[in-house]
Amino acid sequence: MNTKKLKKYIFYVFIIAIFFIILSIVFSFHAIYTGVKNVSVEAKQEFGEDCVHSLMLYIRSDDHNEKDKIHAVWALGQLADSNVVPFLEDLQKEYACEKEQTKTKICYEILKAIKWSVHGNLTNWM
Repeated sequence: MNTKKLKKYIFYVFIIAIFFIILSIVFSFHAIYTGVKNVSVEAKQEFGEDCVHSLMLYIRSDDHNEKDKIHAVWALGQLADSNVVPFLEDLQKEYACEKEQTKTKICYEILKAIKWSVHGNLTNWM
C-alpha cells in the first residue's frame, strides 16, 4: 500500500471513529435525560411539587422500594442542584454512608449525588 492510500485509509478510519464517539455521547446523554425525566415525572405526579422537591419527597416516602429510591437519588445527582446538599447529607447520615463498611448501592449514589451537587457535572444543564 502506498503512502497516499495509507493516509486516506487512516483519515477515513479517524472520521468513522469520531462519528461513533459523538454518537455514543449523544446516546448517553439521551439515556440520562430520559432516566431523569421518567423518575422526575413520576415524583411530580405523586407530590405535585417542582422536580427537585418532588424527588426529595419521593425518597422520603415509605411507599417506594429501595431500588426506586436509588433511582431518585441518582436523578438528584444528575440535576446537580446545590440546594439539595443538606438533604443528601441527612440521607448520608441516615444510611450511615460515612462508615467504610457501608458499601451499599444507595450510599454510592448518595455520595456521588453530593459530589455532583457541590461540584457540578456534565449533565446538570439538562
